Parts: sequence; structure tokens; C-alpha cells
Amino acid sequence: MKSKIAAAITLTLLAGSTFAAPTFYGEIDASIDYLPEDNASPVSDRDVVEVSSNSSFIGVKGDEKLTEQLSAVYAIEWGLSADGDSTDWTTRNRFVGLKDAQLGTLKVGAHDTPLKQLSSSVDTFNNYVANKADVNGIFTGEARISNAVIYESPAIKLPAGAIKVNALLASGEDSGIAKGNGSSKTAGRGLGDAWSASVVYDSPAVVAGIAYDKAIPTGFLGRGFDNSNVGEIFAPTSSSIFAAANTLRAIGRVNFEGGLVLKALYQTSEVEEANGNGNSSATLSNNVVLRANDIDDSQGWLVGAEYNIPTAKAWTVKAQYSQNTTSFKNATADFEAKQIFAGADYAFNKQVKAYGYAGYLTLEQGSNETKQPVVGTGLEYKF
Repeated sequence: MKSKIAAAITLTLLAGSTFAAPTFYGEIDASIDYLPEDNASPVSDRDVVEVSSNSSFIGVKGDEKLTEQLSAVYAIEWGLSADGDSTDWTTRNRFVGLKDAQLGTLKVGAHDTPLKQLSSSVDTFNNYVANKADVNGIFTGEARISNAVIYESPAIKLPAGAIKVNALLASGEDSGIAKGNGSSKTAGRGLGDAWSASVVYDSPAVVAGIAYDKAIPTGFLGRGFDNSNVGEIFAPTSSSIFAAANTLRAIGRVNFEGGLVLKALYQTSEVEEANGNGNSSATLSNNVVLRANDIDDSQGWLVGAEYNIPTAKAWTVKAQYSQNTTSFKNATADFEAKQIFAGADYAFNKQVKAYGYAGYLTLEQGSNETKQPVVGTGLEYKF
């Protein structure tokens, strides 16, 4: 009897309260890619077909109105492997915070840096070929940071558009930089020893932004979708260099009437001295070992275009060229990565898109060169 009374009281209380239901969302994106190997020894070259998972994830988000002006907000996302090749439940953005209609939003958790968020407006082939054909493949600055406090300003209205300011302060919690399962830790102990900030102007015709990372860990010497088993530039077991960096990024996007969109990005990075930088290195094919303090700077740029066909709105054709050059303080030759892509999308509706593409990657250092073509097709479903 007591349990029945307690249950009835609980149901009554719940019935008298209003809770905002969470939103379940996500994306599954998989492609089939032809990636023939270009190895140092031509006799070991071979044809390879891979199934790729391209930024597939699930998430839960919501908000709870506290007053007429103030709401509590939350979100948590997990990366998953659409092709079953790697571990599910990698860390993506997750936070809890407060949103004020006039003052903006304050979040605490793990989050993409404002600098990384800039690339989504201009990276035409974002997440293709297992997330290696986009700027993440060859550029620095694509970082998600743990132990962060994030501020997002309300839009500052202008006659033709609006300006928005975002900032992220990170605490290394008295440890060195570390690459986690989806997000990275910064060095230092205090909040703001590492930080990122951006200013973005957004209008129907033009999007322009600039961002800066201070001591944010990122990858140097990215090799894109290189599929070689024994390349001509790096030793077989060599990885990219992971180090804290100071990065400046600027982007621009112009939306013309009639469906044409032009995009551009420029950035420059240098290594910032931080605890943990010495734990990562890259080994060249001649057994020369490169470390973070050997890097002078890294400069990258990108140009791209999309055209949504007016007489066939479901179809979008697109192309993009990106390039990143890393120079060194010693006599080591510059490392240069170039990617060129062309493709087409067919949107069945707002949730489902089929796409196809062809691309070419060139990696150069001195007289050594690796070339990697790719041809692929995929399907993206958003829910």
C-alpha cells in the first residue's frame, strides 16, 4: 500500500511539472573509396578498395527554460564507426551551460575550438575519405579540447548581417598536452593557459571570419588520405607530430545569386613551447627524426567553389584545392601537401544525400614525392 501511495505521489508531481524533452540526433556517413597504393618500390604497388566511415556520430541535446531570459543547455555527442573498423563512442562535443538571451551562452565541457569551427563554412569536402580529404587531413588547427570553458556571444545585429564572437579557455589541469580518444588536453594549470577565439561576420551574401589559437595542441605534417604502405618521404611506422601551436586562420565565403558559392581560407601556425611537445616525432625515410622544436612554421590555404544547378536543385557540383607547407629551422627541406578534389552531390531531401568524387594528393619533400589518387562514392543520412 505504501509503495502504491509513493508511486501515485511521484506521478502526480511529474504530471504537475514540465520538462523539455531531449532531442536525439546524429549522422551516418559511409563511402566506398578506391585508393591505389603508391609505394617507394613500384613492385609493391597495389589496388585497394576501402569502406570509410566519415564523421558518423549520435548525440543528445536539449534546453530547459529557467526564466523568460535564461535557459539551461546541454549536449553530448559520441563518434561511431559506420564501417565497423574502429572503436565506437569516441569523444565529440559535450557540455552543460547557461544561455542568456542578451548576454550569450556559457558552456563547460569538451568542445571544438572557435578556430576549428571556422572551417565548416568553407571546407567543401568536409569529412570525406575517413575525414582525411578535408582540412583536417593536411592542415593544423583542427582541434577539439577537453576541460574547457566556452563563451558564445549573442549576434550583434548590423544592417546587412551580424557579428558573433566565440571564445574558449582551457585548463591543462597540471599535465602536458595529450591526444585523447576524440579530444585533446592542453598543457598548463590555469584556466586560459591555452585559448582560442574568433570573430565572424555572417550575412546572406558574405561570411568572413578570423580566429586565433594560443597553445592549442594540433597535428603537424599531415598526410591526408595517403594510403602508401612504404612511402618515399616518411618511414613506415612514422606518425605526424603532435604539438601545442599558435595558429591564425582567416576565412571568406561569397554566396552569389543563382547558386554559385566561392570559398577561401588562409592560415599560419608556429609551435608554442609546452609540456608534452617532445613526446611526438616523425621519422623520414632516410631515418632523420623530426621533432616539434624543429618546425619553423606551417602555412596553408584553400580555395573552393560549389554550384547548385538552378534547373536541377537536387544536384550540386563542387571543386576544391588545398595546400599546406611546413618549413623547418634546420637544413631539412620543406614538406608540402597538396589536395585537389572535384565531385557532385545529389540531395534526395534535407536528410539524405548521395555523393561522388575524385581527388589527388601530392606529398613532396625535396626530391622525394608520393602521389595518391582516390575515387569514391558515398551516402549520408542525417537524423
